[in-house]
Amino acid sequence: MFIIYVSLNYQKLPIDIREKFVLSKDELVQANRLLNEEKSILENVILSTCNRTDVYAVVDQIHTGRYYIKRFLANWFHMDLDQINRWVEIGTKEAAVTHLMRVSTGLESLIVGEPQILGQVKDAFFLARDNQTTGAILDHLFKQAITFSKKMHTDYRVSELAQTSGQVGLHQIKQTLGSVDGKRLAIVGLGEVGDHVLKNASTMGFGQILILNHHDSKAIEQAGQYPEMIDARPWRQLLATLKQSDAVVMATSSKQALLSGDAIANTSALKIIIDLGVPRNVTKAGLPDHVSYYDIDHITGIITENKIEKQQMLNKIADQVPAAVQDFFVWQKQLHVVPVIRQLRESSLNVEKVVYDSLLRKLPDLDAHQRKVISKHMKSIINQMIKGPIKEIKELSVQDGANADLRFFCDIFGLSFDEIISQQRSSKKEKSKQSQDATREVQKVYEK
Repeated sequence: MFIIYVSLNYQKLPIDIREKFVLSKDELVQANRLLNEEKSILENVILSTCNRTDVYAVVDQIHTGRYYIKRFLANWFHMDLDQINRWVEIGTKEAAVTHLMRVSTGLESLIVGEPQILGQVKDAFFLARDNQTTGAILDHLFKQAITFSKKMHTDYRVSELAQTSGQVGLHQIKQTLGSVDGKRLAIVGLGEVGDHVLKNASTMGFGQILILNHHDSKAIEQAGQYPEMIDARPWRQLLATLKQSDAVVMATSSKQALLSGDAIANTSALKIIIDLGVPRNVTKAGLPDHVSYYDIDHITGIITENKIEKQQMLNKIADQVPAAVQDFFVWQKQLHVVPVIRQLRESSLNVEKVVYDSLLRKLPDLDAHQRKVISKHMKSIINQMIKGPIKEIKELSVQDGANADLRFFCDIFGLSFDEIISQQRSSKKEKSKQSQDATREVQKVYEK
């Protein structure tokens, strides 16, 4: 069995082509099922977002799996197979696992490091699993990718590093005030920048947001699109509004300063001014010491620092992907030891049952509670005794000469190694038989 991914994404396709390959949630249900019925496809998950449509699959043969996935995409989206061949990105084995780890952590996103993709990966996996198009391999792979990505987003909070002037300004306000709960924010100017600030601030938890614009009608219109905690104030009340506020964002295109530091020197409520205007909306001279002031140069400097820090974080995440990929393949290598572990558990529990039944015959007066306690402790003894051997055989199973170690292990514990191997071969033979016809067909039409 092999893992493969086939991707149609923003890195190779412009939006006018990429938008043709988006699947809705309802379509994903049917698409997963139909893909799962294709020859060579053993397991599959389809991820579809505005920037990518990825197919992750477990296939019995790489060349047949690759062909049938591409043919499925061509049929589903009513495209020629030649077009799909030009546009798709394909990877197998380690490349496929690496791709999923990078996608789920946001390393392959248009906005690098964004966390939303993790939720989309989770949704895609759960939908496929619920519709029974996944199995042991993709179940483990996606669970590992989700766990890995959660850890990366927790350890490196890339998305919290503000990248725009408005975001940085609001972050500085939050840092200065400590908490925005119950605080009053004034936003002056509702052009592109001010509108962006308003959208972000509206979800931060301010007690009240006061908005002002040279044209009062625009402020009133904007306030009407938000909850009651956002209130429009007349332009003539600019100074009075600022004095009543805990924080101010100035974002007008005025050709001259709107107020001086001296004008608000006697206010006690105001703690911070973010001046995003060029020319600056506020002259700093006369500002009281308790009011922090940031102009666009201060904000740009913070953005530059954030970009450097963000890239450093992204590099650290990327550096940890190979270890996550290796962990998956270590798990996969240990799959052949699962029947041995299962047989060991069954054999141990059979011994426990024989001894337990013998004990009950010798102590017939035990009540139900006493029997339950004895049974529980006997199973605990068994589990503790086989815990060490199981751990050791899992480690030996990924080393050279693993079969010899497994045979020796089975001899020690009285297990049938030959029976385990025979069962595995029968299973593989059956799967191989199912794909022989598909292999011969594809060999005739396999693309250049």
